[in-house]
Amino acid sequence: MERRLDLETWGRGALIRRLLKAMLQPSARLITFVARPANRLLAPLLAWRVVPNSVLHISYMVHIPYETVGHLRRKGVKADYLAIGKSPYWDKCDYNFVPSGYLPIRALQELWIFWTVVARYQTIHAHFMYAISEDGWELPLLKRMNRTLIAHFRGCEARDRAQNMRLHPDVNICQSCEHRPYICQTPSAAMRRGWARDFADFTLVTTPDMRDFLPAATHFPFFAPDLPEPLPRAARRPRPFTIVHITNQPGIEGTAEIEAAIATLKSAGYDIEFRWLRNVTHAEVLDAISDADLAVGKMKMGYYANAQIETMACGIPTVTYVREEFLTDQLRASGFIFSTLPDLARTIAFHIDHPDALEAKRRIARSSILKLHDNGDLATRLIDIYDALGHGRATSERQALADRRAG
Repeated sequence: MERRLDLETWGRGALIRRLLKAMLQPSARLITFVARPANRLLAPLLAWRVVPNSVLHISYMVHIPYETVGHLRRKGVKADYLAIGKSPYWDKCDYNFVPSGYLPIRALQELWIFWTVVARYQTIHAHFMYAISEDGWELPLLKRMNRTLIAHFRGCEARDRAQNMRLHPDVNICQSCEHRPYICQTPSAAMRRGWARDFADFTLVTTPDMRDFLPAATHFPFFAPDLPEPLPRAARRPRPFTIVHITNQPGIEGTAEIEAAIATLKSAGYDIEFRWLRNVTHAEVLDAISDADLAVGKMKMGYYANAQIETMACGIPTVTYVREEFLTDQLRASGFIFSTLPDLARTIAFHIDHPDALEAKRRIARSSILKLHDNGDLATRLIDIYDALGHGRATSERQALADRRAG
């Protein structure tokens, strides 16, 4: 009976909330009607209120922009991070904008955060092309104020499922995508791609495969995580060979195929413990991978990503799939182990059967990934991009100059 009453109470509360939101909708429209013409008048008058050499990173709440800001600060840049919303996995930022579910309150919040924070920065670096508003009303204002906008696409918000299936029919991350609707086909993703096209001075992508969909974008690699040198490994105690796999999106990672490969090895007599890390905090991930023998990840996308960089920085040799056109001599000489899903069981078996080969990869895993993703060099490259996007140049000229400066 108590459960039924609780559900009834919740249902009544939800109905009241919906009615209240509907009643407040006209107030939101009134705020919008009054504020937006005023904003257009204020933009050129308040454009001077800018902090020189400043950049604001905007994203949903996640650790990567926070760490990027730290690298820029060490180079003397006035850099800050504005996180939108909250997350159970990360909570560090300089500004936290948590939009209200009530539209009039959200409209006022957006005005406040724009004029007190966003408008004060010379460059806006928008990860995932996130904006503080749902409709991007502030983006044309930033252009009127002669601010620079960088769109930084990091995932499926930049992709095109039909094109991916056509270009890479044998293996791609769209084949078993569990998202419904598909992220790339949501109105939000389409809108953010449109914002980048209409307002961004420069576009970055985190992995080179994304240039299949944004050919004019510049590949800018991940920063390496600031992780301590792993402790020397103690003599191996009797235990299963431990493999870690990190993802909250098994469909796009090839998790089912990875599990099948490991099941095949177990049936052949290999003693393997498979740890699939999902829905855990960043700190819990780092703790779990510290004792692993091998990591496996990003077996369908055609390039590696942040989780593979982190496992390598922890000294864990990592199996991943990289398309042939992206392989370099430096990658081949690294602690990465390159394989495909059909060959994965053989790849793992080889490194279990040849511990010296695995140990050779382990010895260079951390040093090689830190060389591939040198944070000092990457910070300098990013600052060069900011500097190259000088005021007064046409967007095409800015893009061409920044491309040359970024190498």
